[in-house]
Amino acid sequence: MFKPYKSLPPLVLPEELENRREEFLRYLHSARENIRNFASGYCWDNLAEEEFFDQVMIFDDKKKYNTALLKLVEADCNLELPDTYCAALEKRILMAVTPEYYARVYPEGIEERSYEKLFTHEIAHRLHIRILNGDEEAMGPIWFFEGFAIFAADQFSQSKLILSKDEMTDLMRDPQRGSYVKYNYIFRYFVSKIPLPDLVFKAKQDNFSEDLIWLLEN
Repeated sequence: MFKPYKSLPPLVLPEELENRREEFLRYLHSARENIRNFASGYCWDNLAEEEFFDQVMIFDDKKKYNTALLKLVEADCNLELPDTYCAALEKRILMAVTPEYYARVYPEGIEERSYEKLFTHEIAHRLHIRILNGDEEAMGPIWFFEGFAIFAADQFSQSKLILSKDEMTDLMRDPQRGSYVKYNYIFRYFVSKIPLPDLVFKAKQDNFSEDLIWLLEN
């Protein structure tokens, strides 16, 4: 039986957000249920039973979020993180900025239940790693592992965007982080052609993207 949201791991809030505790707990509970339902759909139920995080921290100050995250991953605290880098799940600590900040800096991502989906997306990365027995290097190219999390979180499912085969090819070959809305289109395109579990386990192959691009061209 799934735990009720009252039994979620500790939630750390700044004093200014304490009056919204129940709101954030609802987001977290829904995100956890989203992942469990997604996993169940692909017979990965057992991989979603154990909790994915031990603590949640919400920040109403992006600079404080950046500093806390960089310290957590033992990175240079002087690094500048993009404004749109609004959530992360590292070392079993889930961190995020407020829904208001997220909506302001990433209007492209705002849709129904978008903040709940933001949490779901971050948890989905950890599910992906569990599916691969902890091998993060096997998650595939950036378009694919971000596409997996987008798909699992049901982000951009109502997007009307259509990409040409040339546009898809360019994005799949680009090692730099690109548009998540476009990754969504590419990922959903291939999931409609090839079973998701097959894609997940083939993504570690060096020629993974090129093999899929060949399918596009033939």
